[in-house]
Amino acid sequence: MASAFKGLHLVPPRQPRPSHVRVADAEGGEATLTLDEYEARAGQPPWQSLPWQGETGPVPDDGDKHGPETSL
Repeated sequence: MASAFKGLHLVPPRQPRPSHVRVADAEGGEATLTLDEYEARAGQPPWQSLPWQGETGPVPDDGDKHGPETSL
């Protein structure tokens, strides 16, 4: 699994401090990490900025319309 992810969202149920973060890497691999595992990976956006599963994030994943992909 990559050290930088592009598809990030919090896993329900909604709670003040979620227990899991769902991540996807550039190669299409997906995983569910505990919040502690996610926070231990340097260079990721803070979990507080992530959308909940099923909600739209700050920038939609629409291919190359927003320019080249960058690591988060």
